[in-house]
Formats: sequence, C-alpha cells, structure tokens
Amino acid sequence: MYATASAVRQWRIRIAVLAATALIVAACGTDAPEDEADGSTPPAAGMCAEDTPDCVDVVIEDPVEGAPDEAADVAAAEELLGTPEEALDADVRIARRGEEQFALTEDYVIGRQTVELDEIDGQFVVTSVTVELTDGPVTVTDAEQN
Repeated sequence: MYATASAVRQWRIRIAVLAATALIVAACGTDAPEDEADGSTPPAAGMCAEDTPDCVDVVIEDPVEGAPDEAADVAAAEELLGTPEEALDADVRIARRGEEQFALTEDYVIGRQTVELDEIDGQFVVTSVTVELTDGPVTVTDAEQN
C-alpha cells in the first residue's frame, strides 16, 4: 500500500515539530559551573548573572505587605449589621431586599461585601453580610434581628 501525498506531508510536519521540540529542550540545559551542578546556589544569588549591566534583581522586603487584613474585613462586615439601606456605601452589593433577589456577578473580589436586607420597623436594614476572603467567603448575621 502506498502513502498518499497528504499523509507524507503530515508525517513531514510531525517530524519537523518533533525535531524543533528536541532542539528547544536541548537548548534549556544548564550553564552552571561544575560545583553548582548539584542544584545548590551560591549564597545571595539573584536571578541576574554577575556583571550583567542590563539586569536588575528585585528584592522583595516583605512579601505580605499590602495583603488584605481579613480580620478587619470581617469586623467591618459585623459593623454593617443593622445599618439602614440608605446609609450603605455605594460599593456594598445588595443580594436581597426583603423577598426580592438581585442578580449578582460571579467574579470573586477579596474584601467585597454583599448584604441582605430585611424590613424591620418599616425600613430595610442589613441582616446578613457576606465578605469575600482569600480562603472563601464568610457570612455574618444578626440572629436577633431575623
């Protein structure tokens, strides 16, 4: 049985891709000196090779600086309980107002607060707050107001 021209062309393409992949993998070898070939790195080694003028090592002093203060986020959520609807900031999402459910986006924003409102004494107030945290959302409620 003879191979068709398109089958031969496909095999040539596959061989070319395989050869290119082999060259790329071979080029990813290490330039480490013999004493560093065991995977150890010299003390205080950065990403830049020594005497490389166009390379700047970035040193991260405190990798958690600027991380969200999740305890403060939960405390702020607890403070919202009992707040009237009119006093809510514009960035607080309302998921439910009485029996009316609102459509919400499914994106996850660390620190975002989503509230549920119930009518108490003729006005809608916050009875549940869900705050989005790095390990998952936390919901705080005021059982006395429900």
